[in-house]
Amino acid sequence: MATGYCFTVVVFIIIDLMLEARACMQTIPVTDILQTCLIRSTPFGTFSPAAGNRVPDGGTAALTCNPFTRLDGTVTTATCSAGVLSSTSLCVPCPDDTWVYDRTTNRCFKAFAGPTTFAPCTGSARCAVASALVGAPLTLAYTFNFQALIDAGLIGINAGVGGGIYYTGIGDPNVNFQYEFNDGTLVPLPSILPYFLPNNPSDTPANAIRFLNVRNAFGSLGVDDDVCFGPPFNDAICQLQL
Repeated sequence: MATGYCFTVVVFIIIDLMLEARACMQTIPVTDILQTCLIRSTPFGTFSPAAGNRVPDGGTAALTCNPFTRLDGTVTTATCSAGVLSSTSLCVPCPDDTWVYDRTTNRCFKAFAGPTTFAPCTGSARCAVASALVGAPLTLAYTFNFQALIDAGLIGINAGVGGGIYYTGIGDPNVNFQYEFNDGTLVPLPSILPYFLPNNPSDTPANAIRFLNVRNAFGSLGVDDDVCFGPPFNDAICQLQL
């Protein structure tokens, strides 16, 4: 008799747990989940409501691009329909197609004509005029993605920007062929050697040639080590940090 009593109690407990689980499942109907839309993030803009939230069927989410980016199209509002959020045009990182985007640093590079007076080769002096034009602080460009700098120089050359010799924020200011960025980051020589123009790098024993520029010479487009020229060779590749 005792064994049968225990079996009956166990059966009632299992039935009770099943009823409780069923009640919990009914508090969030499947149709409600399918008719809401999850807002996902985009790297160069923000949604309202914020990413991670859900909007109901028929609801909308507005996309706003970050400063200095642009909207590739005119649609800025997405609508939720049957669990699917309609597409919006994506925010594009750089201000326009004359810039080159470097994903490794989240920066935009562009060749600019420099000031008409002498400007130092370090710091932001050669990008001061460009900063005023863009409305944002710009500095001489540097990155381990050297091809991005060369691509920015090519766009400048094709557009006739300045004299076609564009200084960068890379050089060997202290020791021959020990290159570094303007922020002090060291650049291993093997990493940059393939991007030099023929017969380069070159220097004097006194390390007089301390600045890298992007130019077209010797039938090639690449980087060249040089002295710090003044006008009309004040042009530079400047960077916009996003």
